[in-house]
Amino acid sequence: MRKICIMHQASIGDTLIATPVYRAVKETYPQCKTVVITSYAGYELLYKNPYIDVLMPYKKGDKIFPIIKAMWRADAALILDYRYRNALYAFLAMIPKRIGYGKDFINVKVNNSDPHEFEVLKYLRLAEQIGAYTDNLTLIKPHISSEEIEHVNKLYNEAKGNNNRLIVIAPYSLAKIKDWKPAKYYEIIERLKSANIVSVILGGKEQTELAAKDFPNAVNLAGKTNLRESAEFIAKADLMICGCTSMLHFCATTDTPSIAIYGPTLPDKWAPRKNCTVITHRLDCSPCYCIEGKTPCQSIRCLNDISIDEVWTAVKNTLHLGE
Repeated sequence: MRKICIMHQASIGDTLIATPVYRAVKETYPQCKTVVITSYAGYELLYKNPYIDVLMPYKKGDKIFPIIKAMWRADAALILDYRYRNALYAFLAMIPKRIGYGKDFINVKVNNSDPHEFEVLKYLRLAEQIGAYTDNLTLIKPHISSEEIEHVNKLYNEAKGNNNRLIVIAPYSLAKIKDWKPAKYYEIIERLKSANIVSVILGGKEQTELAAKDFPNAVNLAGKTNLRESAEFIAKADLMICGCTSMLHFCATTDTPSIAIYGPTLPDKWAPRKNCTVITHRLDCSPCYCIEGKTPCQSIRCLNDISIDEVWTAVKNTLHLGE
């Protein structure tokens, strides 16, 4: 293999979940040139990734000639998402082996029959089609500049103050149906405060005002860190609590333990395999999120029935409170 193209224009979380693929390809073929086509958000996460030689962001409407030129006559293309456009570009770039889970313009279609399969392994099954393999399933932490590290250190020291420890809470996801109730997070924050542990809220700029309203008892850093800085901040924390969010995958790039609260989505498929305590209620109707032919229920009982005490017990066990 002289040149391998990997195409993946996905969400922030999926971009991180796919990073072991880059490791597998480069470790198997160290002399091979790896070309990765990603989204603009993905570019921010994958910039200076040690396993990527050429990184190009792309969105619909961009000129395709530079993309085709970068991919031109690669030995193989791994199409990690289901976008027919990516498979078409691999076809136009005269790449003989195009591997993916989609159907259009793909000549090696991999079976995707197990809906419970761990997403990291699902991506790696595509890499196995070109003989690439890795035992290391750890997600790769985004590169961060010295200026960004300095900014994170400043925010961390100001937030922690004289408290014993600091934990991160990421209460919001892209889909409200996956979010534990803010009032329950509020109570967890109050209990942590009583133990002299500060809670920090991380999120996007669009969540700044909401976080200030929902969690006046926490340090609100929503919108104050970019994606790379969020990962760095989480790496410094003693614990992270969240639901099925991209922030959980940032945590999986670090050694920071996490407590993941899962409702309608499958933890088997999405939750980190290391250092993560999953709290979920399996019902007969689970999972129901993004499953074709099913409509999410209005009560979201699988999530709302998870009690404050269940999560607090996990917090105490992880932080060894009361010992």
